[in-house]
Amino acid sequence: MRKLVVLVPLLLISFSFQAAVIRGKIIDFKTGEVVDFANVVVKRAATTAIISGVTSAEDGTFRINNLLVGVYDLEISFVGYDAYSQKVIIQSVDEEKNIGIIKLRPNTETLQEVEVMGQASQMRFDIDKKVFNVDANVAAAGASASDVLENIPSVEVDNDGNISLRNNSSVEVWINGKPSGLTEENRAQILEQMPAGSIEAVEIITNPSAKFSPEGTAGIINLVMKKERKAGYFGSVTAGGDYQLKGKFSGNASTNINYNSSKIDAYANLGFRQRNSIGGGETNRSSFNAGSTDTLSFQHQDNSDERLGWGVFGRAGLDFHIDTKNTIGFSGMVNYGDNKSTEIIDYSTFRYQPIDTTLFVHSSDATFKRLAYNVTFDYKHEFDSKGSELTSSVSYGQHQREQYSDYEQTVQRGKASAYKQTQYSGGNNQTTEFKVDYVKKFSDNMKLETGGRFSWQNRFSNSTTWDFVDAENTNRSDYNDFNYEEWITALYATYGAKFGNFSFQGGLRGEYTITDVGTRDNEEEEYITSRKSYFQLFPTAYLSYTFPHNHELQLNYTRRINRPRGRQLSAFRNVSDSTNISYGNPDLDPEYANSLELNYIKSWEKHVLSASFYYKYTTDVIQRVQFQSPDNPRVMETTYDNVAKSQSLGVEFVAKDRLWSWLNLTTTVNLFYQQMSDIVYNDVLLEESSDGFSWMARLMANFVFGKGFTGQLTGSYRSPRVIAQGKTTDSYSLDLGLRKSFLNKTLNLSLTVRDVLNSRSWHTITWGDTFYQDFERQMYGPRFSLTLTYNFGNMKSKKKSQNKEGNDSSDDYSSDDFE
Repeated sequence: MRKLVVLVPLLLISFSFQAAVIRGKIIDFKTGEVVDFANVVVKRAATTAIISGVTSAEDGTFRINNLLVGVYDLEISFVGYDAYSQKVIIQSVDEEKNIGIIKLRPNTETLQEVEVMGQASQMRFDIDKKVFNVDANVAAAGASASDVLENIPSVEVDNDGNISLRNNSSVEVWINGKPSGLTEENRAQILEQMPAGSIEAVEIITNPSAKFSPEGTAGIINLVMKKERKAGYFGSVTAGGDYQLKGKFSGNASTNINYNSSKIDAYANLGFRQRNSIGGGETNRSSFNAGSTDTLSFQHQDNSDERLGWGVFGRAGLDFHIDTKNTIGFSGMVNYGDNKSTEIIDYSTFRYQPIDTTLFVHSSDATFKRLAYNVTFDYKHEFDSKGSELTSSVSYGQHQREQYSDYEQTVQRGKASAYKQTQYSGGNNQTTEFKVDYVKKFSDNMKLETGGRFSWQNRFSNSTTWDFVDAENTNRSDYNDFNYEEWITALYATYGAKFGNFSFQGGLRGEYTITDVGTRDNEEEEYITSRKSYFQLFPTAYLSYTFPHNHELQLNYTRRINRPRGRQLSAFRNVSDSTNISYGNPDLDPEYANSLELNYIKSWEKHVLSASFYYKYTTDVIQRVQFQSPDNPRVMETTYDNVAKSQSLGVEFVAKDRLWSWLNLTTTVNLFYQQMSDIVYNDVLLEESSDGFSWMARLMANFVFGKGFTGQLTGSYRSPRVIAQGKTTDSYSLDLGLRKSFLNKTLNLSLTVRDVLNSRSWHTITWGDTFYQDFERQMYGPRFSLTLTYNFGNMKSKKKSQNKEGNDSSDDYSSDDFE
């Protein structure tokens, strides 16, 4: 803290020594479309020495800081356009030279070369987030949203679709800056059905400002859906199939269309996906008395499963521009899925005292259906050309699900129990949200944001289990109703300003939360309920300084929360594996995290380097805990509890290198140290404090082989790391993709191979006073996909309003808002 106190005055003093700025905006001379990722270089006119350089942003704007008084040559180049240059004279150190709109002329002589060598940028660095372009990802063709996230740096997706960010599963997944009905219970299924072709970009935001919900201690993964504003209509149709080695064929199809005019912006997307997969794994468990290393029993189990399912994902929206200042919008999303799964588990149990061997088989057949939808109404009013505006939205979502499962256990040898069960589990989640945001821009360098949000959600689930008395008759053996209601009222305010090269933003968000948890074991009984209410403040702070020669440093702090919900709270007992029973804990408290992050970005003409140093301190950590059942030592029970405090310290490097016109690399390395305190459950010490160093790396290489012919190779490695009561082992994977364009990119044919080495697996080792368990699971074989996409339309550029001088005034100092 004392270092921070010293740092702030030094930065305040440093920005008093101001330097000049050159800024502008680049567009296409013929179409008026913005030109992003163009190379902008400033050279000293007398010596032609390069002083600084940047690439234009996604909206075509650029800004070069830290220039002294003098005469410069401004040079702009981009593949397929004539080079542009002009002299710029800086007359004072506090001058901000606005070049205005720069129109690049397409070079018709090199147009063919552009088609051969051009390649879209796959990643963009902002100081507060990293943005990944999905269209530039060759492997995204015919893939799902889950497949795309697997190739995003710092993001992990396990075999069951669970998502984590920087080794933390407490992460929010949003669509267009909103939760949109995605929860930890349904997002794995919805993202598996969402076509990657409907996603424009993925934003990774590890420390969001106070404007956004503090939910998720790891941060936010925001999926930006395609919604381009080009006058006319355009769209695409995609169809494909894939085959899992050692598995079966699957298929997918999707279509999307956009229509835009001066009054209306409309879009619709519909996708169908059918997926068949085969996987399995094994578990080895040793049991012993507490304080002893002598093994009492050993159990080995082999799992094999087959999953078959299909689903439909649709979204549509309409924005109506009432006039130049007012816009209303309607949007909706729907997902329906129907899945079946079959699993067979072979058990072998060996008891040493006395010597005994038991062999039995547990089989399960399940059908699962779900329906999820979300609708939103938006309103936006623009007060002035500076960017002052009022936005509001109201949304409602629902997710219905039901699952029927049949379980049967047969004994081949020994004293295990033979039985047959059937189980129903279903539920209905409802969410409602209303929020309003106000932005007041006093100038290009000063902004105030304030607003509020109210949300309500209800999660109801029911589970019933019946035991077969004979071939036809059953007896109900277990019943549970679970009802969860949550009300959150939030207010926030942020203020930010920029002085020369120094900028800051401070924010404070207050949230008052009420939760009601009810559970009962008989429908004729009253609910056993518990209510919790609490008020919490969530401060955020950002300091940023831009140095000469185009590099930037930012320090930020946020406080965030992870509220327990769904399966973490529900007392429903999952008996799909008779020796591994799991259930929730209705008494869980939220966990809180304080995060400090130092970000550094340096860019050259063909290289960009981002380094993030981060520290996180978390209290009341929610973790899975495992222990042997007191009633049957053959059964392992798993539940959740606030078991520990944790600290993590790490550094993440992301490098983007354009080595040649036919090859660019994106490299990510994440190094982190994690420490966890003693894990105590029901006053029993399950594990003493633990710590460990881990790292992960991912390399993505993009190739251009010829005219309209590109390729991609992605490799990743994850080292062993510490988890509650154990560790995960290392893993690695390799994916590749090829894309060929025909008829001036009207047709695109893509071939992808996922998990080329058949190495993508999930392997954990856990232990306690009375057990040691080794668990591994994977999907069998590489998956080959072939996808054909047809693009159509008559789109033209939509003219954007300009001020009287024709200069762009969109330059901003702070974090980009979600659209």
